[in-house]
Amino acid sequence: MFGARLSVSARFMLVLLIGFALQAGISVVTLLKLRQSLMEARTAEVKHLLETAYSTVSFYHDQSIKGRMTDAQAQQAAKDAVRAMHYDNNNYFFIWTLDGVGVAHGSHPEWEGLNLLQPPDAQRLPVVSYMVARLVEVCKVSPREGVTTYRISKYGGTVPLDKIAYTKLFAPWGWSIGTGAYVDDIDATFNKQAWSILRIFILMIAVASFLTFLLGRNLAQALMRLSTRVAGVAKGELDGEVPEIDRDDEVGVMARSLLVLRDTSKEAVELRLDPLTGLPSRKVLMDRIRTALASSARSGLYGGLILVDLDKFKMLNDSQGHDAGDLLLCEVARRLLASVRDGDTVARLGGDEFVVVVSEISVKEKAAAKALESVGEKILAVLNLPFQLGATAHSTSGSVGLTLFKGDEVSAGELLKQTDMAMYKAKDTGRNACRFFDPLMEATVHERMVLEADLRQAIVERQFELYYQPQVSSDERLIGGEALLRWNHPRRGVLAPAQFISMAEETGMILPLGRWVFETACRQMIRWGKMPEMADLRLSINVSSRQFQQADFVEKLQVILDNSGVDPRRLKLELTESLCIDDVDAVIAKMIALREQGVGFSLDDFGTGYSSLAYLKRMPLEELKIDRSFVRDVLTDPNDAAIARTIVALASTLGLSVIAEGVETTAQRSFLERVGCHVYQGFLYSRPVPVAEFEQYAVDWAAQSRLRRAAIIVETEETE
Repeated sequence: MFGARLSVSARFMLVLLIGFALQAGISVVTLLKLRQSLMEARTAEVKHLLETAYSTVSFYHDQSIKGRMTDAQAQQAAKDAVRAMHYDNNNYFFIWTLDGVGVAHGSHPEWEGLNLLQPPDAQRLPVVSYMVARLVEVCKVSPREGVTTYRISKYGGTVPLDKIAYTKLFAPWGWSIGTGAYVDDIDATFNKQAWSILRIFILMIAVASFLTFLLGRNLAQALMRLSTRVAGVAKGELDGEVPEIDRDDEVGVMARSLLVLRDTSKEAVELRLDPLTGLPSRKVLMDRIRTALASSARSGLYGGLILVDLDKFKMLNDSQGHDAGDLLLCEVARRLLASVRDGDTVARLGGDEFVVVVSEISVKEKAAAKALESVGEKILAVLNLPFQLGATAHSTSGSVGLTLFKGDEVSAGELLKQTDMAMYKAKDTGRNACRFFDPLMEATVHERMVLEADLRQAIVERQFELYYQPQVSSDERLIGGEALLRWNHPRRGVLAPAQFISMAEETGMILPLGRWVFETACRQMIRWGKMPEMADLRLSINVSSRQFQQADFVEKLQVILDNSGVDPRRLKLELTESLCIDDVDAVIAKMIALREQGVGFSLDDFGTGYSSLAYLKRMPLEELKIDRSFVRDVLTDPNDAAIARTIVALASTLGLSVIAEGVETTAQRSFLERVGCHVYQGFLYSRPVPVAEFEQYAVDWAAQSRLRRAAIIVETEETE
């Protein structure tokens, strides 16, 4: 064969040239896809932004339909609102009629009223006339909305630039509503990326050519040394070192294979090596730690232990299979070995956990800590580099726990426990981080263990209680309440959900706890049904995502409703937006099944999470709940005020009611009432209270309502 007659260096050069040619082709395709993706992203952006203006126009049209203003007033209000809406400092919205008459324009209000498809306005502004023609044409054909492009100069400029716009027909008024964005920054991004790739490509050619010469010369010498060692192992010489194990090429693979063969032959009976990675196993690791502790006691030098856990390793196994996971573990082992000194130990503890023993660092604690942290950061850096797993590129990261030791007062097992706590601290702070062990961690772990044990005991002993917070309408009617869980802890007093719900979610105890909440609330609603002041109240109950995602959640709730005899129409479930991130279709199917039974749904904390209209319009909701974080500063923060208005307008457009939580002052209530929110919950009316206090509150409120109605009747009669 032709390749067999080439020298090793020539083969390297040939492969290198082929690789560069392939890389060049990949780079060209990548750049083309980059530009396409940038354009698609910009198109999606303007389409998403347009929905804001379109919803605003729809809101005012809806007001005219409901008779709250005339059609002319609604159109004027819509034009004023759209003209005033801006984003990203200088981008805006505009409205044209299908005949080309300007209705509203956020940048050039002087174009309003002009007919830019007919002379003389079209002749005076030919570029603008072309733009309007493009925009209007989109709205004249099905589906009456879409993207278009044209060239026009920026405000204050003279050079025409490409612009991408999205326009949509508002049929009731015959308006073409649109917005657009310039795409010159896409060209800048594309050019910058292209030049970066070209510079890197040229540099790689220069460096690779030089390295190829060195590698070609070095390869023959390395193969000779390795073949000599292979012959020695074959003769039973198992104590000598294996050369070339640090190489990253095929020679290194052969060397490490030889190393595994040598150690397997030498230590097979004791099973001292991990069969997958060739690293020392747990048994050897514990011996190395004890040796390092003894050495530290003699020398007075600090040593260190590093625990490395791969982030989201299970996701790789689940998505690409265990073969990919095994390849990653082997590559991680290689990188860890290359990141430490020859005298240090790298071992596989099990699964995706690795341990590094760093001995004889320094006599000073600060210097030792700094050096150990440097090793940890180096490990993170090499783990952040992409891994090539067969034909697939994979990116990962690690969470690293560190601990120092000096002498042998602490056992090997205790050191591993310390690094484990530090590693989980790194995960809790966002992963891809190093954290040192702190004795306070032991206290934190202990507290969590105690909390978990107390929570399990509390569920058995029914240490929980439901508190209730009133929900009041703008006409001063008590229309319902929200059930809020409290834990009557025998030592710590009454605990709010924030202090234990996350633990319940993690451990799965939220499932029996949630069932208890439903059963207790339904029994209470049956009692209230016999009380005239409370017979018509609806009760809202929060449902955790883990609880709602149970495959048989609907059936379990139906059993509770049937057993209690409560009217499902008096029950309202409050869901959070996080439910909709994973399986929207399954969530909606469960909601529809319960809605058919009469159960209502409220979307809790709306605006703080996913907030996608794509699922919002599909869900059988009856209510949006404005989060207390927006209500708190609604009088002082224009952004919170705007968000509250938007939520109310959106709910009105979708035919949903709105309730605001966290209402604490009459000023907040007045503002919310002015913008269209007519149901409130918060300290202005009452804190969450035990059931007896809530019942008394309902009785007192009903009496006050009767007095208010009587006063109104008297005042009316006197006026007449």
